[in-house]
Amino acid sequence: MELTPAAARGFWKSLTDNATNLVTDANLLLEHGSFGRARSLTVLAQEELGKALWLYETFESAWSSGSDEPQAVERLASDGRKHAVKYMAAFVFGQELEAFWGDYGSLYEDAPVDGTQADRDAWFAARDAEAKAAGKAANEEKMLGFYVDLDSDGRILSPSDVDAGTIADDLRTAAQVVEMLLIKDHSRMKLDADTPYDSTHAQQHKLLSISRPEDWAGASEAFRSGGYFRAGEERPVE
Repeated sequence: MELTPAAARGFWKSLTDNATNLVTDANLLLEHGSFGRARSLTVLAQEELGKALWLYETFESAWSSGSDEPQAVERLASDGRKHAVKYMAAFVFGQELEAFWGDYGSLYEDAPVDGTQADRDAWFAARDAEAKAAGKAANEEKMLGFYVDLDSDGRILSPSDVDAGTIADDLRTAAQVVEMLLIKDHSRMKLDADTPYDSTHAQQHKLLSISRPEDWAGASEAFRSGGYFRAGEERPVE
């Protein structure tokens, strides 16, 4: 199915909004000790982000130039219902997080820069295997957070038995990765676009208490209220 850039933009904003809301819902569950379901919603948020990334890759140029030519999003057609694959897209994008905030060495810190082509191929293959393993594990964790099941030994597996583990950290990372895409889109519109600005400040604001809890704790009430984006202003620096 082909989409016009305008339709794709609406779809993309709905996906990022849903990812944002899944993150905030997961945070509420986490605060109430529902760790399994908090993890499940976090994974779902990243799956939605994966679809949003495929749209963004396809339409980024058109959204900046104002082109109205329809395009097909091949990955949505081929992988849109593959849960682990959608998660993998978000996982790979999330590997850019530290570099996005200035730690450029982190992205390729263990890459065989001076190695052979075989070394480099092996390095990329290992990263691909890591992403596939992460997608498989996340899908299993999502299912465990939703359903009661039996393991291979007949032991009952229940969402209520899932402990806190790293779920809070995983949720914060998911919030930061969704935020990264929204900021990337903001920068595109400010620096590269010939089209009118199409704000996602409301979504960014909803994520801040989860993605940047220390900054949020020290923010003014005027900032917390979100009046700046409702007035159409830039997000102020706190």
